[in-house]
Amino acid sequence: MKTNWLSITGKVNIPVPLVIDTDYTFMGNISVYGENVGSKQDGSYNVTYKAKFTDEIFLQKGEKAIQAKDKSSNSQKWRRLIQGDGFDYDRWMQWQFRNYEEMKREYETTL
Repeated sequence: MKTNWLSITGKVNIPVPLVIDTDYTFMGNISVYGENVGSKQDGSYNVTYKAKFTDEIFLQKGEKAIQAKDKSSNSQKWRRLIQGDGFDYDRWMQWQFRNYEEMKREYETTL
């Protein structure tokens, strides 16, 4: 028998304080980046999936919604996104820098 767990790490910036011992509904994006498997020593095991916040999240208490923002830097967000898709981040960045001038010209023509 297997028991699945989810552990979410990271920080998000919230505009108001939360109330201790209060339930909130969570809605947002996370990126699963790993798992830990541990035996319960009875023939069953636990799987704990590790995830991080990847974007804005929303907490809701009754009718009131609280918007929170991921505090990770943009480069950390890109790294998680790329590695989550199986890409090699360093190789992807080298490709980006090789195409920098072309991307810059394309960007400037859209302004």
